[in-house]
Amino acid sequence: MSESARQLCDLHIHSNFSDSDADIESIFKQAKEKNLHCIAITDHDTVSGIPLARDCTGRYGVQLIEGLELSAQHQGLEIHVLGYFVDSDSLYLKKQLDSVRDIRRQRMLDMAKALNAIGVEVDIKELLEAIGMAMPTRLHLGLYLLGKGKVATLWEAFKKYLAPGRPAYVAGFKYSVKDAIEVIKKSGGLSFLAHPHMISNQAWVKEFIDFGLDGLEINYSNMSPVKKILYTQMASEHNLLKSGGSDAHGSYKEFTQVGKVTVPYEWVQAMKGRLERKK
Repeated sequence: MSESARQLCDLHIHSNFSDSDADIESIFKQAKEKNLHCIAITDHDTVSGIPLARDCTGRYGVQLIEGLELSAQHQGLEIHVLGYFVDSDSLYLKKQLDSVRDIRRQRMLDMAKALNAIGVEVDIKELLEAIGMAMPTRLHLGLYLLGKGKVATLWEAFKKYLAPGRPAYVAGFKYSVKDAIEVIKKSGGLSFLAHPHMISNQAWVKEFIDFGLDGLEINYSNMSPVKKILYTQMASEHNLLKSGGSDAHGSYKEFTQVGKVTVPYEWVQAMKGRLERKK
């Protein structure tokens, strides 16, 4: 086994700049404790945590991939596209993400109003104060409901109110999947379809590949062995790169944590090689 095959990486991690309660420093500390060679910070629709991550990578000796997870929609359903090696300092990307933040904030307000309309009281000012500078997500609204005793668990908040088809759910993302791929490409990065096994219509995976994806996420904490084999075969057939990771969200996702799902560093080297050939 080559050295790069032994070096392990977690390429899907969220921080408190989006919908996790884990700060950047604690993420790197966990990565170091678990002997990870490389991690990717992939917050939802933001790269605001990357400057802190750049500081931590040298101090902890863990390589950093600057990334994000863009939210898109296809036929009214939410789809996530991971971006790796994006230029986090790009003015183009900053402008795009500022617009996404405005849309997400309005979506949050619309969902809060929908809850109020059905008798589930939400103090919008208090909700926004709790979110602070983080990218607004449904998880923040779920945590608000949990903290106010409106639900017993986060799962109940989503199942009862916040999931697609439930009374407070509001769609409305800035990007189509094709648009999200293009934004990542224009920002110098590589685009990967996140957790493809969660997509309700699996025929869409091939459709998204045809939009110009660079890769698929094929290692994920609750992905079945059969699905891993399927997506590995698809990656081979379409000359796609492979990725994977824990999708850690601090304590908010109890089933996973930094380093629970890893991939070999040689997959990262393949990404770097693809980027070099694109120059």
